[in-house]
Amino acid sequence: MRYLILNRTPLSLFRFADWLGAEHEAVLLTDAAALSADPAERAAQLAGYARVEVVDDFHFNPLVESRALALHREQSFDRVLAVSEFELLRAARLRELFGVPGQDVASATAFRDKLAMKDILSAAGVPVADYAPVANLADLLRFVDRVGYPVVVKPRRGGGSMDVRVVRGPQDVESLLRAHRELGADDGGQLLAERFVEHELLHVDGMVVAGETRLMWASTQGETSCLDIKEGRPLHSCLLDPEDPLLEPARDLTRRALAALPTPETSMFHAEVFLATDGSLVFNEVASRAGGGMIEDMVALAFGPFLPELYVRTLAGNEPPVVPSAPDRIAGLSLFPPRPGTLEAIPDECPVPGIVAYRRYADPGAELELSQMSVGKIGSVLAAGGSRAEVEKALTEAITWFETATVIRSGATQTVRL
Repeated sequence: MRYLILNRTPLSLFRFADWLGAEHEAVLLTDAAALSADPAERAAQLAGYARVEVVDDFHFNPLVESRALALHREQSFDRVLAVSEFELLRAARLRELFGVPGQDVASATAFRDKLAMKDILSAAGVPVADYAPVANLADLLRFVDRVGYPVVVKPRRGGGSMDVRVVRGPQDVESLLRAHRELGADDGGQLLAERFVEHELLHVDGMVVAGETRLMWASTQGETSCLDIKEGRPLHSCLLDPEDPLLEPARDLTRRALAALPTPETSMFHAEVFLATDGSLVFNEVASRAGGGMIEDMVALAFGPFLPELYVRTLAGNEPPVVPSAPDRIAGLSLFPPRPGTLEAIPDECPVPGIVAYRRYADPGAELELSQMSVGKIGSVLAAGGSRAEVEKALTEAITWFETATVIRSGATQTVRL
């Protein structure tokens, strides 16, 4: 088969041609930012593809689809492959134009558009927080009148917690209006408002193959939040122990959501479930792709297979890696976000027991700002152990170590540690 691959992920990690196998022809349409600047590394990343097209400003460039259509006219693709959250709808549109199988526009929309998703889940009886579409100020005020402050306002088709806001009062409404001028236009904005739920966030990650669950496990962010990183605070996540009483209820709720949605026969998924303060579980949302922010790495550390590789090999009919029914070990992660200032010192190695991988993403001298996404980071660690308690102990020690060893100069004379 001939595959068109739409890619905006680092090609050092996503080896699509290898995963598809030599029996398939792979044509790569990729974001320039996904390629290494080193010529030798770049050549290695592009080896194995029948053809490569490199595009700048990939996500916001409509010429990507135009170029894909031109390539299809030349060589007629049998499949379109995409693994990034922000390429799912584009890939679905191209499949329908090409007349090839795979996730269609209705399915991709249900997973990408949070309003469409909530409507489907609510109709199926899956517990979700109260919600309403927000196209203008009147919509928001009517919703606040109904549920009260605080409320969460987010883009209907966002990702990575980009532009997610907790609106706690009128002053935050004014800030929201300044940030979203489209709310004053005739066509309005594409936002969603939800009742704020005090919660602990659980993730449920896995994969469905031919309609059957191949992998499904839950993790918790504990007392940290996806929004913490945007405020300069570390985030951590850890897999639940097999005997954790939350594991099966979280998985069951995710199964119900996937059954209600038009889930592709073979699909990765990354779900978010709120554990409310009263002990109830409230479903937040689910994406038909692997979890970002090193969640893919955490799952691979615990189960073995890298989910995107498992997905691509399965689609291509190759023998996928064996997936155990439970993790071989408990794994966790911590992300260390930037804070405004000049980075003066950042460690090269992590000495904390239980930490199996440490990476840094910035060099001394870098000018830092707060991240706009929940996956923004200047450092990260992966931990492994025999239990959640053991892993979270290592993560806590790693956070203390990193905050002590990393120095950022804020302002002309003030030096602060993270």
